[in-house]
Amino acid sequence: MHIKTVLKQIFNKVNFIFFISGFDKDLLKAKSKEEGEIQLFENPFYFHHGRAFYDTYKEVFKDGIYQFNTDSKTPLIIDCGANMGLSLLFFKKQYPSARILAFEPDTAVLPFLEKNIHSQSLSMVTLYENAVWNVTEELTFFTDNGMGGRIGVEYENQSPIKIKALRLRDFLDQPVDMLKIDIEGAEYTVLKDCSDMLHNVKHIFVEYHSDITGEQHLDDILGILKHNGFRYHLKESFSRKKPFVGRHILCEKFDMAINIFAYKN
Repeated sequence: MHIKTVLKQIFNKVNFIFFISGFDKDLLKAKSKEEGEIQLFENPFYFHHGRAFYDTYKEVFKDGIYQFNTDSKTPLIIDCGANMGLSLLFFKKQYPSARILAFEPDTAVLPFLEKNIHSQSLSMVTLYENAVWNVTEELTFFTDNGMGGRIGVEYENQSPIKIKALRLRDFLDQPVDMLKIDIEGAEYTVLKDCSDMLHNVKHIFVEYHSDITGEQHLDDILGILKHNGFRYHLKESFSRKKPFVGRHILCEKFDMAINIFAYKN
């Protein structure tokens, strides 16, 4: 190989390392902020909560938790709990022609999500400013102003808002390549209602939240997935290091969060 070619490759590699290092520094700066913006793929990305952005970015882009395979050039993706939009950005980078239905009811997050859809030029994304539920109705909604919000479960020192929820099963009457459900404790209620429509879905991601004040439903969710022909894989999102004696909880109510990856062979 010509010496100039070798030197050029080394130069490009060094520049790439410096770029990554610089970006990592920006990530750490973002982590410490309440809200702000950062350059992602040469466009501004706006966040409402620095720690939420930092943790989600690592999961979505560095760990690739939403990556899936499809033969479709225009896969349909349903994103329940789009938050600030990192998942939407990941899906569109993987599949530029994907059609995405995005649901996000949190009024603290929506302005940032809308700006990111515009600034990142995310086309073929339909945004619903609604929660997903087992019936179409008005619900009481609480937000933590960070990772997300919850239906009917109170946060301390906060007044709830009223939101409109849509029935998710009404959107599952067509082939769905990826169904992402990260809805802060409502996942079992929604999946139970959708059970007989899951034959239309190829991949499902669910973040299961175990409410310390209520009955656990991890086994019920896995049963629904198994009944519908899915094979599942579990990965810890949050848990106590010493479950017998630990008392640490997440978002005031959850003693465990498990990522469920379900797919059909």
